[in-house]
Amino acid sequence: MAADRQAPSILGFPHRPEWGPAAHRKALAGYLRRCRDHAGVPSHQAARCIHSSAATLSRMETGRSAIKAAEVERLLDVYHVHDPRERARVSDLVEEAAKPEAWQPFANAVPQALRPLLAMEPAARRIISYEPQLVPGWLQTEEYAEIVIRAYHPTKPAREIEERVSLRMQRLEMLRREASPPVLLAVMDSEVFRRRVGTPGVMYRQIKHLLALLEELPYQLKLQIAPLTVGAAGAIGHPVVHLRFFTPEYLPDMVYLEQYEGALYREKPSESERYLAILNNLCWVATPAEQTSALLEQALTAWR
Repeated sequence: MAADRQAPSILGFPHRPEWGPAAHRKALAGYLRRCRDHAGVPSHQAARCIHSSAATLSRMETGRSAIKAAEVERLLDVYHVHDPRERARVSDLVEEAAKPEAWQPFANAVPQALRPLLAMEPAARRIISYEPQLVPGWLQTEEYAEIVIRAYHPTKPAREIEERVSLRMQRLEMLRREASPPVLLAVMDSEVFRRRVGTPGVMYRQIKHLLALLEELPYQLKLQIAPLTVGAAGAIGHPVVHLRFFTPEYLPDMVYLEQYEGALYREKPSESERYLAILNNLCWVATPAEQTSALLEQALTAWR
């Protein structure tokens, strides 16, 4: 019996503007889906209550569609959610979910495949990144980023390249914020520091930038270098990002798999745990983070 089961609650998900609208929308979407299941209301019936279709309700319940306050209020009535604390928290989340995403000022330049990652990474408690070819985007200098982006998109207009560079520079700021900043554990192949991007001066300044970031963000940034001797553990072949959030009961782990023409996302627990195991194994065999600064200092000598 639905009445015998404990009613879903959204009170465990805090109102945290620094986490971004997408995290609030996604947590709220899952809550609405659980409330409907608890109330035993079929999706087509709930959709009729808000003068919509079952497909639209499905997008709302997965966070892929905007959530309107009036519709949410009506659904809560239908699902018999009367607790004023629950409804107050829902109201806060609806308001936060309606705000612009961090990438939206650069919408014309941001590829569709990258938007879910950009939208959700501010809400992460921990980010593990593996990059086999380049310095990870969060940690690139402006000149390094511009060269990389131009190489990937040689036909794009200069204005769009500039916007992509600006957005990439902005992403690091989440590590600098005072309220619940994520921890970034980035693993790079050692060949990244031998692969010339631009002039030797660009490479020299990029490595110096990494050294400065390690000093500036000793608790939020951990950097490891995977030598060629790691063998099969480092044969992933493409960038991987694993996000773990502050509230896993509301936001499941997310995995981003970069492809040349797009990206894949994995959120099923069995898949995200598999990639986490792969990344953990790579971290285990890579050079310890405590040795990274010394290795970067050595890498500088090749670009003086």
